[in-house]
Amino acid sequence: MINVVNNNHIALNLMSYSVAPVFMGVGRSIAACLVCLIFCTLPLTVSVFAHHIDEENYNLFIFQEDGSIFSENISLNGTTTLPPSEATWELWNVGDGNSNWNMEASGSHFSSVVPVSDNLWNWTLEINVTEIECTCLLTISVPNGLDPMTKSIIVYLGEIGHRPMILDIEYTTTIVVEEPVTIEIDYVVPGINNAGVTVFATVCEAPHTVCLEEPSPITLNQTDHNGTVIITLNNIELNLADGIYQFEYFVKDALLLNSNSETIAIVIDTQEPIVSINGPENAIESQTIYISATVDDGYSGSSENLVWTIYSPDGKVRSPTTEERQDDYSLNIIPLISGDWTIELLVRDVGGHFVNTYHSFSIANNDPQAYLTLDGFEVANGSSITPANANDWILDCSGSTDTIDDMETLQYVWYVEGKARVSGKENFTQDDFVIIGQQQMMLVVTDDDGVESTINFTLFVEEQPITSNDSSILLGIFVLAIIVSGIFAVQKFSKKSKDSKKSKNIPKWGEHKKTDDSQDEELVITNNEDSIWNDKSFDGKS
Repeated sequence: MINVVNNNHIALNLMSYSVAPVFMGVGRSIAACLVCLIFCTLPLTVSVFAHHIDEENYNLFIFQEDGSIFSENISLNGTTTLPPSEATWELWNVGDGNSNWNMEASGSHFSSVVPVSDNLWNWTLEINVTEIECTCLLTISVPNGLDPMTKSIIVYLGEIGHRPMILDIEYTTTIVVEEPVTIEIDYVVPGINNAGVTVFATVCEAPHTVCLEEPSPITLNQTDHNGTVIITLNNIELNLADGIYQFEYFVKDALLLNSNSETIAIVIDTQEPIVSINGPENAIESQTIYISATVDDGYSGSSENLVWTIYSPDGKVRSPTTEERQDDYSLNIIPLISGDWTIELLVRDVGGHFVNTYHSFSIANNDPQAYLTLDGFEVANGSSITPANANDWILDCSGSTDTIDDMETLQYVWYVEGKARVSGKENFTQDDFVIIGQQQMMLVVTDDDGVESTINFTLFVEEQPITSNDSSILLGIFVLAIIVSGIFAVQKFSKKSKDSKKSKNIPKWGEHKKTDDSQDEELVITNNEDSIWNDKSFDGKS
């Protein structure tokens, strides 16, 4: 077992396995150096064990301890929570450090199985090893779908071929070193009496799992506690600069027998990275700008976690989109809003150092460009134009340009003799406002920032001569007006004549019977009993 303790920083165990037959053919147990940089941890005390973690719902236990000695028969017992009917075992000779591993024996099933309760069995395993002498690794596997449970134990068989062993070999561990790190190494030695062991180690810079130079031996502070040797790694005492190192070690017992060797990848990161952002300081709307970051952590193979944040002039804060992110270290941004922009980059290295860097740039508004045509022909600023057809012409400014984002918000206003006559339309015709003769006109195109683009021009629309058809229409209107006027005059005269006759029939005082010479008309005033003239009330008598 290896136990790594760092009281000031973080210790990481990235992979851990017991020795398995898949590694046979390897002269010595050297784990591949795998540097996995994890960035969501805080400084704290961490203990890392190289044992495989047992699942909560199933277990396989061996009651005997590593280093057990057997002369003729291996006798093991334990428990399992998995059905033991298909259990298998293999016995591997791990050699003397110079020879390959060899399988000495293998078999199926336990020697005996006794049910204890639901999903719990006691088991025993007896193996005849009379003619085998070795330092051996015995592995027991119980199937569990695609994930069998496997346990291993180091055993010494016979009288010779024994050597010390570092437990739980074939693992890869990465340790981030900022302050001194204490490593506890569990081991076993043959024999009953343990006189202690000495740890020997070499180190080399290996950013990509391969040493850049020949490994150098190093002297370690170490103490032995009867099966556990404790060493201390101090980057200052070891005179190691920031970098990724391969640390290989083994133990030697009192009989000068060497154990298997193990390898640890060590990352020393004591300095914060140097970060810079490169990009333009000025640009215009809708122009693509390239932002890149340079991160130097001071050693080959370093890795960082980068977080980009974009602050736009409208107050919004966001992360780059997938389209904007080229890779972890660069962005392609198309600013659509004028104003001051800020890019923030947060970098954290493997040593847990944070660095914030900012880059600001100013985006200028892209002015709109007014463009005007009369019946398809361009109208320049200050020009005088006359439409070919005075009654059917069109002024069109739909060809005016701006950025893609501002095109949808462009405003159009048409002025005639200094007064705004039409707004919000890209076209101007006689139907919008009647133009006769010569008129001074102006087109004003405005974007969302209030920036204007104008075209001043003179428009002359000729007054059309009256045609024969128009003359006939006018003559008809004139005759109709005379007829209507005549009818009105006759009606008025007739009404006056009738009113005059009525007024002559009213009797007057002192009038008497009259006749005219023509006898055509006679007015006779007669006295009768119905006449007001015979009314007695008017003779002065009551």
